Amino acid sequence: MGRFASTVEFYTRYREPYPQEFFRAAAERLGLDGDEALLDVGCGPGPLAIGFAPFVATCTALDPEPGMIDVAKAAAERARAHLSFRLGRIEDFPGGESFDVVTIGRALHWLDRQSAPEVLERIVSSVGRILVCRSGSVEAPASPWLKSYQEVCRSWSDDPDRKHYRLEAAEWFAGSQFHKIDSISVTETHRVSVQDLVGRALSKSNTSPAVVGDRQAEFAAEIRKTLEPFLQNGVLQEKIEAAAVIFGR
Repeated sequence: MGRFASTVEFYTRYREPYPQEFFRAAAERLGLDGDEALLDVGCGPGPLAIGFAPFVATCTALDPEPGMIDVAKAAAERARAHLSFRLGRIEDFPGGESFDVVTIGRALHWLDRQSAPEVLERIVSSVGRILVCRSGSVEAPASPWLKSYQEVCRSWSDDPDRKHYRLEAAEWFAGSQFHKIDSISVTETHRVSVQDLVGRALSKSNTSPAVVGDRQAEFAAEIRKTLEPFLQNGVLQEKIEAAAVIFGR
């Protein structure tokens, strides 16, 4: 069973979204004309692959977790996005194919730094681009609850210092053929419920149901108690930042 096997249900519904404007802005920055081939590495439930699919000719979604592939297929069908899917790891990706764009979301820190760059050097076209993407809640006057929420999640985490996530994308690519050439960022404010944030916490590998175990109800109750003083008409305001660091040769 993969590390994210127990998070599939929650990952699909509750992770921070990528605003539609992010995909439009990235496509414009990259100069996509609809003829490109795109590979989404570690696709999860497919938000990047689905979001970029209208801007390219072909879009392939790759993930090592069968459950993630299943939910990505369902999400693509609902969105009427034309994707192809592959179960597997980028480290084992076969030769003979070339991609103009490779997207990597919240998966970069899980890839093997010895073998994965070599595969990317082989499959990314000479003028191709790699986008290391993320979307997350950021501190803002409208979201005073964020720090308290993060503290609760940290106290339950199996990696409270988030050491596994500290590696910057530029450092990850150090020694490879790729270097940072650009970046893009889009922000959006929306409303979020307490249940959304409980589900989001359970979607993270370091506070997943596998980590929390039979104390899941207790974990959820602590989150609810912490967020209750910040509620306005039963919801919270959240500022989402979606960003991509763009690498090329």
